[in-house]
Amino acid sequence: MFRILATIPYLALLICGIILLCFTSILIPFGTEGDLEIFSLLLSESSWKFREAINVHLLFSNFLYLIFESFEINVIYAFRFLNLVYFSLLILTLYKIIKLQFYDLEIIPTITALTCTGIIFLSFISLNGVLFVGFLSLVIFYFQLKFFMDENIYNSFILGLSCIVALCIGSYFFLIIVTTLSILKIFDWKLEKNKRLAILSNLSFIYISSVVFIILDQIYGDKLFLNIDFDLSTMLNKVYLTIVLLLPIVGIFIISFYFNFLKKINWNKDLFLYLLLIVVSFLSFIFLNDLGFSTLIFILPILTIYIFRTLEFIEIKWLRFFYLSFFFLPAFIIYFDTSLYPNIESLPKINYFFYAFILLGSLINPAFHLNKHSFIQSYKSIIFSFLLITSISLSFIYLNYQNKFLHVGIAETISKDLSCELYKTQITSNREIPALNLYFPNTLNPSYFPDCEIQLLFTNLEETPIDNPSSINKTLLDLNQKSFINVNFTKR
Repeated sequence: MFRILATIPYLALLICGIILLCFTSILIPFGTEGDLEIFSLLLSESSWKFREAINVHLLFSNFLYLIFESFEINVIYAFRFLNLVYFSLLILTLYKIIKLQFYDLEIIPTITALTCTGIIFLSFISLNGVLFVGFLSLVIFYFQLKFFMDENIYNSFILGLSCIVALCIGSYFFLIIVTTLSILKIFDWKLEKNKRLAILSNLSFIYISSVVFIILDQIYGDKLFLNIDFDLSTMLNKVYLTIVLLLPIVGIFIISFYFNFLKKINWNKDLFLYLLLIVVSFLSFIFLNDLGFSTLIFILPILTIYIFRTLEFIEIKWLRFFYLSFFFLPAFIIYFDTSLYPNIESLPKINYFFYAFILLGSLINPAFHLNKHSFIQSYKSIIFSFLLITSISLSFIYLNYQNKFLHVGIAETISKDLSCELYKTQITSNREIPALNLYFPNTLNPSYFPDCEIQLLFTNLEETPIDNPSSINKTLLDLNQKSFINVNFTKR
């Protein structure tokens, strides 16, 4: 098995990863409060405040929203498409960084690792511009590197413009990147005086711009940026999320650090810079409340380069133990699925077959392979296993839960069981459910005279379903609550 996998070219795995990335962006539904927040902002464009009016991601979202609406396409897909564009640009920026600093590094395996890990991000990241902020942080990092190498007007302009865009969307994380890089460069004793002055001049412009935006934030009532939080449970939760979202590469970082820092394998100032950025960014994510997942998105390509540059010639015997960390992924998937049900007895029998396939897919792991291989070769097994597990999971979610998702179940019940046209129906509800506001905003507050009026009553599974022969009871999956709920439909 492992010999067969070793013959698969990385390009084939990359193509499969891109295809799965696209399917994930289409099939995984939205439904969180964060999704609802940005969707509500688009619907209330006339009431935008200062911060919303200059938010570049919000402007992009609004532009796509209008285009999709004009072609009568479900506007929810516009946001998935936008997230897919952001991640594609992140991959392109990673490619440019490798060409800039590590011309001899194998590009396709590195990009494949980033692409496959990105599948998890597209599954969990919401509409609120997290991917855009992470991509923008990487762009700032790239152009600052270019500015250090060639201090021409173009590099300085793009760097300054990218920083202004980051400030417009309320992200100050780039200050940590810019400051770290600038300090390292300024204290380089070989640096010429005029170059040191150019860096200080550029840094001064960035800090002055940041102070201006901070003052504007205070004038318009926004909270102060970069709030520090030392709550232990919050920090542990962030560590847990880091492990899950950065699979399948996070476990290998430890051995990369060992070989790079202690064994001096491929040790140079460029890799030291990447290691420093990983540490600083991760600590910022742990201790600062306002950064969110965008920090992990920035860490991901930096971490990928660091690992592949350090371990590209290391044999598998040093990695076998750390490859076992990949089993966090099937454990997380199974835990997430079982947590949707109130108890083990409620699990459908078909779910156990799904769990068995997941576990079988995870056994394709180079940790069980006795022969020696380089990291580049052995990592193919991890990528193949990851693609297999995510494909099985995505297929299972679509086949088993597609009709049970709250927005799908409500739409089908209204149109098929109650014989009402959705866009000529008014919906009333006994609860504030984010998915309703996200998928059915016009039916909650219709601007038309409705042909049908449907009342929805939501109750927990522990409660007895409403006994009314003239109504319909269904059990649907609310992703916001991550549990099934009872929904009673009454046509008035």
